[in-house]
Amino acid sequence: MIFGDKSLFAVEVGECEWHSGSSGPYIQFRYWVGDTPVGDWGDRISFVASAGYASVIIGAEFDRRRSPFPDELPDVVFRDAYDAFFSYDYTTDGGVVPYLRDRHHLDDIGMGAVHDKYGLILVVTSSGKERVIAKDLRKEVIVADISVPLGFVESVLSEYVEWGKSRWLPAKE
Repeated sequence: MIFGDKSLFAVEVGECEWHSGSSGPYIQFRYWVGDTPVGDWGDRISFVASAGYASVIIGAEFDRRRSPFPDELPDVVFRDAYDAFFSYDYTTDGGVVPYLRDRHHLDDIGMGAVHDKYGLILVVTSSGKERVIAKDLRKEVIVADISVPLGFVESVLSEYVEWGKSRWLPAKE
């Protein structure tokens, strides 16, 4: 199942399997960013956990729009939105950096199928677009960098979450 547009930004879900005692299925998961597959199709991730991370990113849309990133080279934007989180010193630094992950790190949604090998961020640019940058962390190389209209990525993520909820999570009464 593909959500979105593979030539721009999409989420792909493949086979689903159930584990004894699990609260939901384990799914094949990968992103498509500008026709580039991002993720390990051989891995399986928990849909329930993935949907939770997606909901956090969706919920941070307003915060992303309030703090746009300059239209700079992808390496610079990636460093400021991704690397800055991991180099943050909680004992001495201020309170802004911890929110970088909740606002910008798409790789968390793909869990081990993505973040074991790739870093993937979503930012809003000062020119008013959403920008997705994917980096192969093993090679330290940017593999995809696309811009889409505001709200596009959130709409893809929302479609993914709602699809899974309607299939696997019981309706609340």
